[in-house]
Amino acid sequence: MLAMLISCSDIYKMEERSNKIHYYLIPGMGADHRLYSNCELKHGAVHYLDWIPSGQSKNLKDYAALLANEITTENNIIVGSSMGGMVTVELARQINPLAAILISAPTGRHEFPRVLKTFDFLKIHRAITPSQIMRISGLADLFMGFKTKEQKALFYDMLKGNGPEFLHFSVNAVLGWRNKQIPDCPFIQILGTHDKLFKKGKIKDAIMIEGSGHFTAYEKAKEVSAIINQYVETNILPKIET
Repeated sequence: MLAMLISCSDIYKMEERSNKIHYYLIPGMGADHRLYSNCELKHGAVHYLDWIPSGQSKNLKDYAALLANEITTENNIIVGSSMGGMVTVELARQINPLAAILISAPTGRHEFPRVLKTFDFLKIHRAITPSQIMRISGLADLFMGFKTKEQKALFYDMLKGNGPEFLHFSVNAVLGWRNKQIPDCPFIQILGTHDKLFKKGKIKDAIMIEGSGHFTAYEKAKEVSAIINQYVETNILPKIET
């Protein structure tokens, strides 16, 4: 009789707490959970944090606070690609995860390429409307480094799905990101050797994936998964199993 009084949500919460690790995967700007469709992460449950409306958020810190409400578990590892990695840095200060995994992403503005700093300095993005943002979205070709037509088609389908308002917010939030502090939690950075946006010259301690561009999370999902799994096995599991 007592068991019948336990709601489905209570059972779900107990099951969540029983899992050792929870991965929360945040896509890049304009992308969605399909970015990680080929990843195979071990030792825990995988949750996809697709982008939600920015609401009253003025910056990435504000937006991370919104996403933090979507995380209801313990023993969390946050994985973020590109802009998602920047949000991961901000999230890490708010929920204290076991670790942060940054893919094709900087820890702060000090790892920005000159082109992003120049765009911010010129403030061109502030004069562009959401509808104009969508019309010039094809400029992503210059830095994404697509290797196949399938990769390109997927990216622009994801971009269209997120809509102009969120893309407009994203561009302004990324260019306006002022953080210069590394995450408070343990973290690693994974970077493609052919990334045209974030480079090893700025991100010196990154784990490099040969031949990969800015679309690394999708393009090199097998290699990315292996790096994360090994990191978790070596650095995270021993701590939570003791």
